[in-house]
Amino acid sequence: MLLFIPLYPVLLSVQRKRLCKVQYRQLQEQFRETIRAVSVALAAGYSVENSWLEAKKEMERLFGPDALMVCELRQMVTKLALNMPLEDLLEDFARRSASDDIQSFCQVFLFAKRSGGDFIEIIRTTVHRIGDRFELQRQLEADLAARRLESQIMNVVPLVILIYLKLTSPGYFDVLYGNITGICVMSACLGIYVLAYAISEHMQQMGLGA
Repeated sequence: MLLFIPLYPVLLSVQRKRLCKVQYRQLQEQFRETIRAVSVALAAGYSVENSWLEAKKEMERLFGPDALMVCELRQMVTKLALNMPLEDLLEDFARRSASDDIQSFCQVFLFAKRSGGDFIEIIRTTVHRIGDRFELQRQLEADLAARRLESQIMNVVPLVILIYLKLTSPGYFDVLYGNITGICVMSACLGIYVLAYAISEHMQQMGLGA
């Protein structure tokens, strides 16, 4: 195991990327609900700025006070109260989100605000487009779910076999421990197992990224 200590930063990086993708999907979903709430508020007669305040209240009820989008909206509403331009706040959020959907929406929204466009129709169109992309992503994840399960089973099978032989046949692996040859063989097997696990994880991430 000491030989694989250099791999720990790589595993941490993989886990970090996975968590970032989870947060990215959460932000996308919450943003879709946010602009839907903004559309409803605008249709009810609220001003552009106040519609985002109403959206924050709705998102708090849907996702809780600690949700990603709620935190963004809370900061946005606070800065709006300090008379900061909505355009600057949306552009900053779009840049930090690294989401093509959010960036394109904010650009169109700000253009419509400056030119007096139809906010409600713009938001409805954007919600529909983002919703279609989410449905496609859900279908893809459903198709990959079976493959992920198979991969997880295959990752666990070698460990189960080792534990089974250890319990049912004591001394079966003694020849592989306590001598240089056995240690080298088992280390090589462990390396192959880690490599196979890394390949399966990479293939899954490629599938989700598609």
